[in-house]
Amino acid sequence: MGRRCAVLAAAAVTAAGSFGRHSLRFSRGFHAGLCRRPAAVRLLQPRWRGVSCLGGRQPMQDMEQPKIGFITDCEGNFDYWSKCVELSEVVHFDDAGQLCFSRSDKADKFIFGGDAFDKGPGDIRIATALVNFKRRHPERVWMLAGNRDLNKLRFTAELGEEVVDVPHPVPAYPRAPPQCSLRDFLQQQAGGDAGGDLAAVNSSANRLRWILDHTMTAKGAFELRREELALLQDKVSSTVSDDEVVESFLDSVVRNDGFVWEYLTECSLAVLFGETLFVHAGVPKDALGWIPSLDMRYLQPSETSICGGTQLPEGHTLREWVDAMNDFLRAGLRDFRAQMSWRSDRSRGGEGLLAFTSTPASFQRSIVVESLLQGGMPTDLSPEVEDYLSRGGVRRVICGHKPCGDSPFVVMGKCVEFVHCDTTYSDESAKDKRGQVAAAVEVESVASAGQETESRLHLRGSLSDGRVFDFLLPSRGSQGSAELPGSHPEKVVSGSSAEHFVGHRTVDGWWVKARLADGSYHLAHGEPGSRKVSYTTRTYEELSSGMQLQAGL
Repeated sequence: MGRRCAVLAAAAVTAAGSFGRHSLRFSRGFHAGLCRRPAAVRLLQPRWRGVSCLGGRQPMQDMEQPKIGFITDCEGNFDYWSKCVELSEVVHFDDAGQLCFSRSDKADKFIFGGDAFDKGPGDIRIATALVNFKRRHPERVWMLAGNRDLNKLRFTAELGEEVVDVPHPVPAYPRAPPQCSLRDFLQQQAGGDAGGDLAAVNSSANRLRWILDHTMTAKGAFELRREELALLQDKVSSTVSDDEVVESFLDSVVRNDGFVWEYLTECSLAVLFGETLFVHAGVPKDALGWIPSLDMRYLQPSETSICGGTQLPEGHTLREWVDAMNDFLRAGLRDFRAQMSWRSDRSRGGEGLLAFTSTPASFQRSIVVESLLQGGMPTDLSPEVEDYLSRGGVRRVICGHKPCGDSPFVVMGKCVEFVHCDTTYSDESAKDKRGQVAAAVEVESVASAGQETESRLHLRGSLSDGRVFDFLLPSRGSQGSAELPGSHPEKVVSGSSAEHFVGHRTVDGWWVKARLADGSYHLAHGEPGSRKVSYTTRTYEELSSGMQLQAGL
């Protein structure tokens, strides 16, 4: 047990100083080729690249316009990450397994939407690829910090103590399952005997397993890291020790060249390009113009607690809000580096960033965790949010964080479209809970008749049953107004270039999610307060003949 404190003390010395920009380093046996896509993924390439499943090759003028590619919430699943890259027309893996832009003569951009870690043996490789890509193209590549990325700042303080009866480290979120205490977990490791010798099982490895399994919803991540370390070192998993796994998790945030730390120092909380805003989770009403503070606590607030932070002055711009949010992230990382262990009041550096990963601790104001989706279905869209974004020139918000089913979930508002892209738990029958599901989300610039350049969304991917989709949404125009299907029937004929049904809700409560390759439509429906989502397929004729659609929410 004493080794844990010694490791942390030595690591703190290593981490001292400004944010490092050293190249990522790994144990013997790592080489770039390990990032190459699997053969099964390579087979997808001819099916997708530059070809529409509905209307043949895309018009040349569209292909020549700059694009923004978006992938999010890979959560350590390297196969899913590889499939999404394969589907992309913006990025690809070169022969050495390095992430590259596909069109070197264009000003394309790439955004990773956050949550790189936790649920697969690909944490190190995904973070490595993203950081290296960002450093080669600092003005064209952007990463967002998700809750599964920021919560890794907890490791240093929580693995640096030895007492058994510690407070549960995570504020309870709504509908949270019963919490397992560290004592209960260690008793299970000791054979379930309440009188068992807890000292014998109170190791750094078991404390880390408890943190991952019971406080980070990352069950099994300890063994997944062992698997990836074995792969990178060309070893058998059983030869990677528990201490090596613990050291990997700690070093990832403590060392200046730790892969999680380097990822976070290259991240943003919000990215604004043209008329599209990228955030990890969403834009809650109470977050408008609000900036969190470093002294916010990662605790369950009492009934009398008051939310901290500051409100930007009236008349501020959306760009000023985005910049202030990203300044908060930088300040929070510096705060973490200054105090990585517990203070006497059981606070630590980076506490404000950790609070921002929690619904209760952030008073439901966090763009990192608050989503329009609840239980897989949209809740009411705030007119104040739409107005704030629209006045800032935003016509589209692209995000992840909350599971949206087996295809991106578009919600068409009056002025702004909200696009949710986290496909975790999209196939419960698959080992990784994703199966065949993958998606490419791309924003394409469209030259308009006026001086301004508009944009439109291109969605492409496969559902859990293997059916594919590939369609464009119409540009919102300078006013950002949504057109209901039926206003221009000629625009929604199967195979046309722009899709007007997707993102709307039928009068019987079904959301239109995607237009499929055969011209039919993929719809979703959920009961309020339930996590159960049902799916159905309807034809173009069924949606257009006497079936009125509601405009968004």
